Parts: sequence; structure tokens; C-alpha cells
Amino acid sequence: MKLSYMLSKEVARKMILVHPPEPRKDLLLSAPSDGVYIGKTRFLRTPVFWDPSKLINPHIAILGITGAGKSYTVKTFLTRASLIWNTNAIILDWVGEYDRWVKQAGGKVINLGEERLNILDLVGTNSRSRIKQIVSSLDILCDLKSYPNERDHIEEALEAVYDRKVKEGKGNKPTLLDVVEVLEDKGDKKAARLLKRFTSEGTDFFAGTSTFDLKTLTRSGLVCIDLHNLPTEEMRSLAGLTILQYIKEIMRSESLKEEDKRVRLFVVLDEAWKIAQDERSDVITIVREGRKYNFSLIVATQNPTDIHKTIFSNIGTIFVLRLVLKEFRDYVRASVGYSNFIDSEISRFGVGDAAVNMIFSARQSRVMTFLMDKIDGEEPLLLFRIHGGDMDVEIEREQFVRMLYEFGLNESQLSMLKREFEKGDGMLDGEKLVAILEKFGYSRPSIISFLRQLGIDEKNLIKVFSLVKMRKATKGVVNVVLDDSNAG
Repeated sequence: MKLSYMLSKEVARKMILVHPPEPRKDLLLSAPSDGVYIGKTRFLRTPVFWDPSKLINPHIAILGITGAGKSYTVKTFLTRASLIWNTNAIILDWVGEYDRWVKQAGGKVINLGEERLNILDLVGTNSRSRIKQIVSSLDILCDLKSYPNERDHIEEALEAVYDRKVKEGKGNKPTLLDVVEVLEDKGDKKAARLLKRFTSEGTDFFAGTSTFDLKTLTRSGLVCIDLHNLPTEEMRSLAGLTILQYIKEIMRSESLKEEDKRVRLFVVLDEAWKIAQDERSDVITIVREGRKYNFSLIVATQNPTDIHKTIFSNIGTIFVLRLVLKEFRDYVRASVGYSNFIDSEISRFGVGDAAVNMIFSARQSRVMTFLMDKIDGEEPLLLFRIHGGDMDVEIEREQFVRMLYEFGLNESQLSMLKREFEKGDGMLDGEKLVAILEKFGYSRPSIISFLRQLGIDEKNLIKVFSLVKMRKATKGVVNVVLDDSNAG
């Protein structure tokens, strides 16, 4: 039995070399002016170009744990698309990941925590359609359907405000404050209270006149709309949904010549879980309707279960970077479909490694998920490595530093820890990292939570803490010298 199993395994390995699980070359290759170069396939080393004219739609999903290379992939992709096609890009940034890069690249950053976005602006549509969009957003974010009477009253107040402003003329634009005022005048305090969360002082980001022109931004090269300074996930999601609805109407109103197959605008939604998992969301509508709106939607997340399965089943391209949790891999696999071999590789990926699923317009025997070597980026991918036992975790250096900052380390502590990595040429033992964080005063539960975010599994967490405990018990405490003489 054992010999038979070994022979079968050897035959299977050779079969991969004879018939590698990769799409036909003519589907992956494109002229440099027609497609964005991504990298090479693992087995045949075929160059992979993302060519929207060959795909069922231009929409993309990028999945992977923190530090696996999601933002790096997005940045590389947008940079090349801009160089090839002179395309524009708007990044809706939930966590403040892209603002620094966009500034360095010469783009614009709009900090929505310091701006106003009037959710009653029409932006190319009529008032009736805009009312439906606003109510749909409130259904998702405020569970408005649980308050049917108030929902009807809010819809009636929106109609009244638009009608009143048309009669008044003078270029006056209605705002959410006007809607609250109508509801209060009618004595409908409950409906007014549902909206006041967006109009009260300190949370009135959507209640005044818009302070930026979104239509101009769709033609302004690289733009980051930074949402992370908004105080709640609900507000970030309202901003994201509203901006996406506006972009959809702006792009739909602009005629596209039939012969022009190129994407003119990329819209990136990074960690937009609340608006990507609800089937009523415009994210779902855009993906379902394919090319209709003349722009490409890029959805990126570290948690695939945050994305509705409808997106996976309709989207043209999916990049799966490293996913450690089996729950996440099973969700993607059930949505996309790929072999045990692919699933096993995804769990062991290094930074930038990817499994790619492309649905081509041309007829194929089956949709194929194939493996790529690292995404070929525009600049060196600077990595830190944490190792120990059978653990070898890679993470983007910039991403790791940002995570440490969010974890609570101050500038002096960050400098000390970075020096420890530099001493090891970018590598550090897991137990040494734990010892340093403990010296900084962090508790074991908080350190465990942080290491899980890095993708370290339970087996290796136990090993790391066992080593730390063993060395302390034998007085061979991890030798960590925190030299702060050069700290700022």
C-alpha cells in the first residue's frame, strides 16, 4: 500500500510537469500596450498580462493576510496601468494605507475627515433615482427596513426637500440637514433621530455642501480618498457607498466609443467589508453588470468572508495571496473552485506569491486557477522575516512598521525593533520578538493577538512562547539589548 501510494504521488508530480495546470499561452500573452504585466506562471514561466479585452469583465479581487502583498500588488498594478494607458485611479482607503504612497507618486489625497460630502448631490442623475440610492444606503448601514414607517417618512422628506429646492431655484442644493429639519417640523422625532447621527456637530461630514468635485477627481490621475479619519465604520461605509454611486453615475453618463476597450478609471475598495458583503450594495450591482459602467473595480481584503460570494462568482480576475486560516481558504475555494494542490500552496505562500483565477471571454474547457511566482513589482519588495522552528513568516517592511505603530509602539521603540531586524539582515527569531514586546510592557494576550495578525498559526505560537518560557526558567533569558542611544 505504501509503495503504491509513493508511486502514485510520483506520477502525479510528473503529470504536473507534463500537463501543468495553466491557461493557454494565447490567453495570458498580450502586446505591452494592450495589457498590464503581472508576472510569470510558476511552471512554464509564461508572462501573464492582465488584458481586459480578453476577460468577461475588468473587475478584480485581491485576497491575502496582512503583509502578504495586497497593497503592493495594487500599487504595482495601478502604476503600470497609468504608464500604459494613462488611466486614472481613485482609492477609497478605509485604513489609511495609501495616502503616503499616493503623495510620493505625485497624486492627490482627500482626507474626508477634514472635508464635506453632500449625499444629496445629484451628480448626473435625477432626484428620484438619487432618493432610491440614498434609501438603499441607509437600508444597509442603518437597518432602515426594520423601521418601515420611519423609512417611508425619510423618503417623503427627501422628496419634499428636492421639490422645495427646485421651486426656490437660485442654485440652492438640498442637504441632509434640510431633510432632518422637514422631519422635525412634522414632529417625526424618531425618523429625524435616525439621520441625526450624520448631522450632529462633529459627525456632520455628510450634512453640508460638498467641498470637493468628484467628477474632476475621476480625471485627476492618482487620487486617494482617505476615509480612516471618519469616526465610525458606519460613516466610512456611507462615504464609500455614496462615492461609488456617484462614480457609477459619472462614468455611465460619459459615452464610450465601441472601439475603445481600455479601462479609463480604476476604483479601489480596500477593506470595505461592510459594503462588499451586502447583496443590496452597489458593489454587487457593478460586478454583476460587468462592463456597463466603463471602469474597473478592485476589491482588496485580508478576510475573504467579508466579500459576498456573488462578487467571486461574477468577477473577472481574482488574485489569492497567502491565506493561513482554513476557514478563509475554504470560503474562497467554495466560491471559485480549485484543487487540493492549489489550496495547499496558498497556505504556504511567501510575500507576493499568488494563485490567479481569470475568467476569459474566449471559450475554455474549464476556468482554471493557476500559480504565479511573486508579483513582479515596480520596486524591490522590502521584507522582514520572523522565523523559528518550522515557522518562516515574511511581511512587507512598511506594512509591519505600520502594524507596530497601530499596536502602540512609539517612535523610539519602533527604531529599536527595526535595528534588531537590521542586525539579522531583516530576520528575527520569533521568541526574540516576543521578548522585546514583553520588555516594552505588552501583555501575553495582546502579543498573541498581534502575532496572529501576522499569520502565525497556533502551533508556532505555542512553540514561540514555550521557548521564551524555557529560556526564562533556565536563566538563559533571551539576550535582548535595547540600545536607545540612537533613538529619537
